[in-house]
Amino acid sequence: MSGSSEYIVVLKKILNLLKNSKLEYLKASDECNLSKDKRHLNLQSTLRNRYFQDVTKLLRSLNVEVESLVIHRLNFEQMVISSIKKSNHTHLHKCVEYDQKLLVLYDEALAFDPSTSFLKNQQEKVSESVSEGIYFLENAGIILESSKLG
Repeated sequence: MSGSSEYIVVLKKILNLLKNSKLEYLKASDECNLSKDKRHLNLQSTLRNRYFQDVTKLLRSLNVEVESLVIHRLNFEQMVISSIKKSNHTHLHKCVEYDQKLLVLYDEALAFDPSTSFLKNQQEKVSESVSEGIYFLENAGIILESSKLG
């Protein structure tokens, strides 16, 4: 029972990070000048939304009430207002940080249930996104401390 409740806690953390990551990708997209970059960042936001829906479905299958969890933690207006006049690199940096945290949580979740193939697939896609984000930031002259570690 303890393992099951720990698994649910990890899934809830993934859910929260996916929500935050989705919003950061949208903010980063809004700040982009190149349409190619805008499309890429919007796609990443859309993917985070799909992943969010998949994890929500998994939590429901484990008999976890997710509506109250999602509604109480979502403060979209405050997040949008706080993003005014921040640079695109700040948003992309935040996206990479969220995604790196997601990778750790995916490892934890998969340790509890390695048979959840969609989580493994999400982890692979997020890992690719981290590499792309770090590459973009480094090309823009921004070096991430956390990328030096991993």
